[in-house]
Amino acid sequence: MPATRYGVLTSGPGWGPTRAASYAAGVGDPTRWPSHRQVYRAAGLNPAQYESAGRRRDSGISREGSVPLRRAILDLGVGLWHQDPAARAYAAGLRERGKPGKVIACALGRRANKIAFAMVRDQTLYDPTRWTSEE
Repeated sequence: MPATRYGVLTSGPGWGPTRAASYAAGVGDPTRWPSHRQVYRAAGLNPAQYESAGRRRDSGISREGSVPLRRAILDLGVGLWHQDPAARAYAAGLRERGKPGKVIACALGRRANKIAFAMVRDQTLYDPTRWTSEE
């Protein structure tokens, strides 16, 4: 892991070699992705909207996308939640607003993916002062 471009991820909070390797395997060559948004979308974590017969249901997660990438992103979010005070505060704020656990897990995964993608792209170590603001 340290010899690859994804080695910088092990400096992230709660992100050891296993979580970093899972993310690396799911993303593959990072230069093929224009931004973290496309990685998140490829995981199938974007909410899907269905409009049929005049009924509309929002906020459902589609079953499309890469399962290994989805698991890796959600796992990075768990590591972030366990070790990063800013992420913990973000999750607590979502819980106070009445968000269910799965929505919070997806939000933390989105946050973790954004951080991980930037770290790999820029080849920089985790800097907690850069990632303390809420999304």
